[in-house]
Amino acid sequence: MKSLKFIILSIFAFGTGAAMAADTDSILTLERCVELTLANNAAVRNAANNTQAAVEMRKETFTKYFPEVSATGLAFWTHNDVFEYNILDLIEIGFINKGKMASVQALQPVFMGGQIVNGNKLAAVGEEVARLRQRQSNDDLRLTTESLYWKLATLKATRQALKAAIATLDTLDNQVKVAVDAGIAMRNDLLKVQLKRNSYRTEMVDLDNGITLVKMLLGQYMGQGTEGNFDIECEVPREVPEFPSELYIPGKSALPMTVDYQLLQKNVEAKELEKRIEVGKNLPQVAVGAGWFYHDLLKQNHNFGALMVGINIPLSGWWGGSHAIKRKTLAIDNARNELVDLGEKLEIEMLDKWNNLTASHRKMDIAMEGIAESKENLRLNRLYYEAGMSTITDLLEAEASNKESIDEYIAAYGAFRVARSAYIISTGQM
Repeated sequence: MKSLKFIILSIFAFGTGAAMAADTDSILTLERCVELTLANNAAVRNAANNTQAAVEMRKETFTKYFPEVSATGLAFWTHNDVFEYNILDLIEIGFINKGKMASVQALQPVFMGGQIVNGNKLAAVGEEVARLRQRQSNDDLRLTTESLYWKLATLKATRQALKAAIATLDTLDNQVKVAVDAGIAMRNDLLKVQLKRNSYRTEMVDLDNGITLVKMLLGQYMGQGTEGNFDIECEVPREVPEFPSELYIPGKSALPMTVDYQLLQKNVEAKELEKRIEVGKNLPQVAVGAGWFYHDLLKQNHNFGALMVGINIPLSGWWGGSHAIKRKTLAIDNARNELVDLGEKLEIEMLDKWNNLTASHRKMDIAMEGIAESKENLRLNRLYYEAGMSTITDLLEAEASNKESIDEYIAAYGAFRVARSAYIISTGQM
């Protein structure tokens, strides 16, 4: 056994950049993936449509400032006269059994209790909310795209590490076969190597399926369908990246920059405008107008113009209106309470995401330390096995520990990149 010489190949080569498929149509960077998602995803189109609908609503509300113009026309025939008179029970006289009438009139609101002004302000707030929700949708899509991207990157890197491990066992299998044939190793050692290699091959099948599924999901998000022929340009670094301390922002400072907090502020503003509109419903309403009228009755064509002033005072409206106003006041209080309460929760969420970012970076450091330790353990077990001081089982366990430590680092790196993006988005730094 001492004469058995073999080389345990390093499995620390987990870069994905050199392993791109030769038949892919395009190699995409993270930035390009995000760009395609924000250009083609169905959620982006829906959010844009919602924003445009809010714009149309604002334009529609603005037309309330203009005069309301209407035209009517009427022609009638009756089977009896409209007016009938009996004279001394001797003669019945009737007239008007047909006629024509028409009018055109325009009414210009002068004072509507502030309903038109506040209605336009509310429509403008609605447009701002739609734009914020569109930005919120884009942030969600960006984070999901980055999560899928780094999931695919880490799966591909894990596959490269597994491929290297299988190559190591292939070499070991050939060398142990030679040793068995030479009578310096037991056949049981060869079977253990082959069993371990088969378990890695099974793991490779699951990895390939996972890569295919994640690639389909990413392609669907980017609007490429589920059969997009693309690959990603990514490489897991061999060294732990520096901790991004420059990204940290205190929660209270970041809060006004976040979409969620701005939506809460707009909610308060909308509730205040709704209350003003409710008050306006119970105030006097004044409108002026002009019109042209025509009628053909009693075989007389007659037309005339008129100026009009209309005043509506809702006297009994205050019976229910006062309660409606109080209801709107309570809604404002609720919106302000949500602004404070959910604002504090958003600060907690930011801190939690910062803690996740810090923890993921620390896990990378620990995993990298584990790689160094497992490599040294593998080296020593190789020497011990060559010297006949340990078994093939010990060597295979050392090899498995080395591969596991690399897998942990790859997973920690992917988690770090996702945690970094999540913190940036949650603090409004996009």
